[in-house]
Amino acid sequence: MHRIKSFVILLAAVLLAGCNGIECPFTGTFDQVLIYYGMGYNNLSYNLETNLDQLRTDVLPGLSNNRAIAVFCHTTAGGYKTPNPPVLMRFYRGSDGKPVTDTLKVYENMDLSASKESIRQVLQDVKELFPSRRYGMLVSSHGTGWLPPAYNYNSETSRASRRKALAQPATPWPATKAIGNQYVGSATNVTWVPLQDFAEAFPLHLDYLILDTCLSGAVEVAYELKDVCDRFVISPAEILTAGMVYTTLSWDMFAAGDPDLRTYCEEYFKYYDSQSGNHRAGTITLVESAGLDALAGAFGAIVDAHRAALQQPSVRESTQRYFYNSSPLRFFYDLRDFCVQLGATPAELDRLDAALAAAVPYHAETPMFFDLPLEHCCGLSVYIPEAGRPQLNDYYKTLAWNRAVGLVE
Repeated sequence: MHRIKSFVILLAAVLLAGCNGIECPFTGTFDQVLIYYGMGYNNLSYNLETNLDQLRTDVLPGLSNNRAIAVFCHTTAGGYKTPNPPVLMRFYRGSDGKPVTDTLKVYENMDLSASKESIRQVLQDVKELFPSRRYGMLVSSHGTGWLPPAYNYNSETSRASRRKALAQPATPWPATKAIGNQYVGSATNVTWVPLQDFAEAFPLHLDYLILDTCLSGAVEVAYELKDVCDRFVISPAEILTAGMVYTTLSWDMFAAGDPDLRTYCEEYFKYYDSQSGNHRAGTITLVESAGLDALAGAFGAIVDAHRAALQQPSVRESTQRYFYNSSPLRFFYDLRDFCVQLGATPAELDRLDAALAAAVPYHAETPMFFDLPLEHCCGLSVYIPEAGRPQLNDYYKTLAWNRAVGLVE
């Protein structure tokens, strides 16, 4: 009996020594891995670091848990000309209850994190370090609704429109995540990840994708990425620089058997709806990829039946928009209200509403976004072709959504 007891004590000591006396790291296939990809080599650097500090306060999984958080972050260090290598880290809760940041890899030769190649490399590293049944991802950076990179939105604007925009009062609106992804050398030299490049960057399938970027709630974006992931959390309007909610991110994704994206969206809306003044500004949408093909069918039928109305400027002018008066990014309109303004019949709208209910199980909007009333919103924006924007029309014509619905001819 004494020998058996001695063996048990020795075995326990060996196991503890092998796990540094704390806890044994999980080995095998993880159940869930949350990936954070932060492109903050721009004027959002401080905001991204704040968000990560907020994430560290959440209920983080321990080392022995079969769920993990992998964090890739690229921020500045003393200006936009000073190299600062991106890092891949793991956030977890130590046995003493304190958050731990474990640096897994420093990307010494990665100058540009806002690229298809970099995203693919990082995700491949995460896949190898954390083999998992399910992956979810949050991308944080600037965003312009994935307009074509380097598109000069003033180059195709009429003089009358420019004069009208300049006549808007210079209201000091709260800062948003409005332009660009990475600054190269200066704040005037900005590079983006093209939408189609982003869609091709994934070496793994995602359970969900949260886009903490402005104007990402466009149906064109969701449709381009629908084969990448099963669900989206996106915003059809801009996002204030405070960003998404990070203090409950880990809890909402890991506490239940499945990631609770609806609760996460509700928390986002509750946070921004509780703010005062111009900071009470936010839109949030949950999208199910499986419903997007039916939505394309319903929308495309309305476009085909009412194509003549597309030539009427009043249709675009009357449709609910997702840009405020002084915004230069004036290309994002409510998908359902556009169909209403086109003259869709009750039967056509019934079909559209059924498709929207399946594709968009939740959306919410504050009453205003700065000086923009949000009154007729379905949670998804859409681009409406304009005769005076041939470059932009040609771009939208190449996207999968347009190939499905034929809106831009």
